[in-house]
Amino acid sequence: MTLTTPEIASKSVSLEESFRSWNVEADTSVPTPSPKADPKRGETDFKGGHIPALDALRGIAILAVTFYRFRLGPDDPSVAGETLQHLLHLGNRGVDLFFVLSGFLITGILYDAKNIDPHYFRNFYARRSLRIFPLYFGSLALFLLLLPAVTNLPTAFDAPREQQAWLWTYCSNILMSIRGTWCFGALDHFWSLAVEEHFYFFWPLVIFLCTRKQACILAIGLAASAALARVGLSVLSEPGVVVDVATWFRCDALLVGALFALLLRGPGGVARTRQIAWCAFWLGLALSLPSLLSPELRIKTIPHSTFALMFGGVVALAATSSSKSWAQGIWGNKILRMFGKYSYAMYVFQAPLIPLLAPWLTAGIIADSVGSLLAGRLIYIATMSTITFGLALLSWNLLEKHCLKLKSRFESHR
Repeated sequence: MTLTTPEIASKSVSLEESFRSWNVEADTSVPTPSPKADPKRGETDFKGGHIPALDALRGIAILAVTFYRFRLGPDDPSVAGETLQHLLHLGNRGVDLFFVLSGFLITGILYDAKNIDPHYFRNFYARRSLRIFPLYFGSLALFLLLLPAVTNLPTAFDAPREQQAWLWTYCSNILMSIRGTWCFGALDHFWSLAVEEHFYFFWPLVIFLCTRKQACILAIGLAASAALARVGLSVLSEPGVVVDVATWFRCDALLVGALFALLLRGPGGVARTRQIAWCAFWLGLALSLPSLLSPELRIKTIPHSTFALMFGGVVALAATSSSKSWAQGIWGNKILRMFGKYSYAMYVFQAPLIPLLAPWLTAGIIADSVGSLLAGRLIYIATMSTITFGLALLSWNLLEKHCLKLKSRFESHR
């Protein structure tokens, strides 16, 4: 996904339970060698469990999105200013990482549960609802009902109030696709959560009805079709934001994550998946280099797929990383995992905070005070990020953790 407007952040998604932020506290999986597993006989050596490394990846994703979202400010023509802007713009790819994480974690949860859980659908949707609904609908009530009743909100909240039915039904990205433009002001960023919810709607049925091999083939086919259709439409016309926000065009990243989750649970398990993951990572990185070097270069939305491929490799490698690996310094980082835990609320509150605080706090106001455009932007990013994290802490302790305790009532039992 290429974020093309100030309102967007994004992402999204989810992500296990992907949006634990964009989902936190996922029912993730950790590779544990099984003495009974024999890859030569087509068995897997991958077992379910929590994967701390993916919490760290989620933390990286939300930090990237956070810095991207708060990057706006007066133009700084200096080398340092332009370099910073270049790096901050790359943060829009954090949403791609969220999507891949979500597809990976959700697919693993579904596949592991389908043969042992007599309440497969009920438990999955109940647990997802407890993770996503309370904060999402609570934030809509706050921004669309409660605050407008007691104060005059900035004009950035006018459009979402007038079209709020699309938000309450997770269809904001559909209206954006129809109109070809961003049309929800301060709540534009919820397009990515809509994509996640649409994926949760149909993918559980696919996993339930298909064998692992059939699901792999379907994931590859759907991902390729989405990418080709998106690029083709971009080449033939000027489609607006539909190629950036429509679920049918943006599901390829979710499906890449799903594919790696299925590969881990197939013949060869960890060893085979790591080989494929390394290939995906290097190929995705090579194909993404033009966008990395010039973030404004969209290349007809091709980077949506190349970054998804690269992040698919990263997620699979992180999920299967040895405890003795050099990468454990990253995957075990407590600060990254902390941000991963609170990332969902950070995602929810970031965009609305910008117009709400704009009368008193912007990069321009700070730059005028300190006499430096670069310092003003950095202080603004740090300040807004701190405020966002503070709100996320409140959200977690006052609402989210209490709702998540109810998930134990909907667990799968072997």
